[in-house]
Amino acid sequence: MAKIVSLLLLLLLSQGIIAQDFPDFSANYLVKLNSLQAGELKQTLSTNNDGSRVFKSSTQAKGVFAFFKPDLVEETSIWRQQGDIIIPQSYLYQRTGGKKDKYIQLNFDWPTNRLHINDRKQPSSLKLEQKTLDKLVYQFALMSDLADHKTTFNYRIADGGKLKTYTIELLGKEIITTPLGKIETIKLIRKREQKKERQTTLWCAPALNYLPVKLEHIEKGGTVFTAVLRRLKGINIDDAFSPLKQSTMKVDIP
Repeated sequence: MAKIVSLLLLLLLSQGIIAQDFPDFSANYLVKLNSLQAGELKQTLSTNNDGSRVFKSSTQAKGVFAFFKPDLVEETSIWRQQGDIIIPQSYLYQRTGGKKDKYIQLNFDWPTNRLHINDRKQPSSLKLEQKTLDKLVYQFALMSDLADHKTTFNYRIADGGKLKTYTIELLGKEIITTPLGKIETIKLIRKREQKKERQTTLWCAPALNYLPVKLEHIEKGGTVFTAVLRRLKGINIDDAFSPLKQSTMKVDIP
């Protein structure tokens, strides 16, 4: 479950709102499995003294789901911004606490155009294409493109030991309900080559610099994972949300 939710936020290079315009922030998402509260997703963006940015994401099951899926998934992307281009420096994925741990580190060597891959088993490298992103910083490229009113979205992503192309399709506007209130969003879906494969949908809010406020992933067997924003710091939420009726308010997982 943790791995799938973290991919959603993949399931994340343009003009408009560029990287330096994104303020440092922290966001907390409520994770559900088939409508049942299952865990939480936390994301933070911070700035180092040298100007580089650090985007972190962690996902962990809560309550009864933690007994069956105790894994903690942590991802870290370090990147820089040059003009209106996002330049990843390194990406780290770690899954611990479960039956099978996983580790993978990607180092972007732009001077030699090589991507160095370390999985602690068989290190390797491959040719690095210009404008390649990692699976976390991709979120900011999408947010920037939405702010620039683009309607087609194609990204070259370093995904494990391969370079893949992610194509996102714009579906339209939709008002969704979150624990913070109702908010207008842009709905998007990741297009896949095979229609029967997994389906990933996300909702980005213009009032929050196009930050994703909801993500949904449907597995081949029909299992539905969702993550909905429930707490946000660092980005102004004044006037972004419409109040919910008292009877519709959700209680946070402690």
